[in-house]
Amino acid sequence: MEHSGEHLLIVEDEPEMRDLLRKVLEKEGYRISVAGDGREASGRIAREDFDLIVTDMLMPSVGGIELLEVIQHSHPALPVIIVTAFGDWDSYSRALALGAAAFISKPLRMSELTAAVHAALAKRGATASP
Repeated sequence: MEHSGEHLLIVEDEPEMRDLLRKVLEKEGYRISVAGDGREASGRIAREDFDLIVTDMLMPSVGGIELLEVIQHSHPALPVIIVTAFGDWDSYSRALALGAAAFISKPLRMSELTAAVHAALAKRGATASP
């Protein structure tokens, strides 16, 4: 499946995981940019257009929940998928209340991630105005 028009930002502080996510989603046909933390991601989101954000929850400086809050204020239609090794109920409910498109726990199953990305982009496309 070709998704060359869709630009995704991966926000992950662990280089190995960031690279793995980039490779998996590039293989799906998406254009991928990366950021090492929420602060770097916020700057990129202000300067570039993205169709979807995949962010880790726990990162130095600005984490995934804080990044989600920023995105909800500046780009409320931009879908955000949060990935975390700490899938506690409070974080899950807060992420969904803030409008996260999906909340995925590690260890990550790549099929679950790609399905969440496809679903979030399809939903965004269905709700986008002409």
